[in-house]
Amino acid sequence: MKKFLSLLILCLFFSACQRINIGPKGEGEYVMASAEVPFVEGSVSSMKEEGLVLAEKAAVEKAARVFLSSNSLIEYPERVKTDILANYKNYVRRSYVSSSYRKGDTFYVEGRIMVLVSNLAAKVKEIEDSSYVRKTNILVASREIINGEVSLKQYCRQGIYKALKNFPYTLLDGGTLSENNLTDTTSFIDKAKKEGARFVIIAEADAAPLESAAALTTTFKPVRAKVNLKVMATSNYQLVAQAAENASGLDAVQSLAEQKALMNACQTAAEQVEEDITQAINSAKTFNFIVTNVNTIERLEKLQNIMRSQRDVEDFALIKYRNSTATFSVQAKVSTAEEFSAKILRKNVSNFTIVNASADSITMEFI
Repeated sequence: MKKFLSLLILCLFFSACQRINIGPKGEGEYVMASAEVPFVEGSVSSMKEEGLVLAEKAAVEKAARVFLSSNSLIEYPERVKTDILANYKNYVRRSYVSSSYRKGDTFYVEGRIMVLVSNLAAKVKEIEDSSYVRKTNILVASREIINGEVSLKQYCRQGIYKALKNFPYTLLDGGTLSENNLTDTTSFIDKAKKEGARFVIIAEADAAPLESAAALTTTFKPVRAKVNLKVMATSNYQLVAQAAENASGLDAVQSLAEQKALMNACQTAAEQVEEDITQAINSAKTFNFIVTNVNTIERLEKLQNIMRSQRDVEDFALIKYRNSTATFSVQAKVSTAEEFSAKILRKNVSNFTIVNASADSITMEFI
């Protein structure tokens, strides 16, 4: 009650704060969010009200995205939109306009919104557990040569997708590789990691008519394809698996014969590396990483970015957020949680202090 009275008194002194919305009770943290609405002369009050409503929804969406953030999640589940964003008022304790002004043909409104973070985090976790199966993201890219020319038809990638579609992977389209990407994969892998990929599949494929069949009097066009396929980890650039394969394609239409040959070669090669990919996924150690004194959504997002920057971290997921304490499940290429904490401190000693450490759990305070 005292906090509310203080906020009310402040609003009497500052003209920018002309609207307060009060919602349900719960543990909350302030999130800054903004919105723009069409400018209507003489309607400042209604524009502020409309802008604050949009800012509230933006604040809840911002917090939900942070709670869903992990090293592998690309898109959040549809139920986040239907269960949370459609009912965003359930997660707003209070809000007020902190700044507003005309911006050309629009009216800009910035709001300070107290989001009920514990309730929101619990709802996001419930949605994840019931409707989302976490998959390992693999970015698939290829360089395909047909009859000596670079092809953009992606026949090889189609074969790889066909081989791996029933496994717990999310296959991301990495596009067509340049020749430089094949010789120096570092920048390509770095980009893949930023996009949330845990592994990359790099395929170099070539297809051409069979020379021995050139003199044959037949309506069918035989084509031979070969592929060199590599799987690399984005965390440390290490080679996880590789395979080389040849295959033929036969069809009365030349382009279909090329497609068959490339798809067959790449599908067979991808099938050969699947077991190695699974072993690489399961080789990472899983432990709890607990961080106290997080305090704000912005600091939680900063914490997640620090974790993404750690090369040994294969994946992580926020499993609980309460009383400004975040609990993560982390998969990393380390022997113990203590080793992980040492690597975190090596690059971020100014951000953390160790509270407690064991073989399977580490607790740190976020400074």
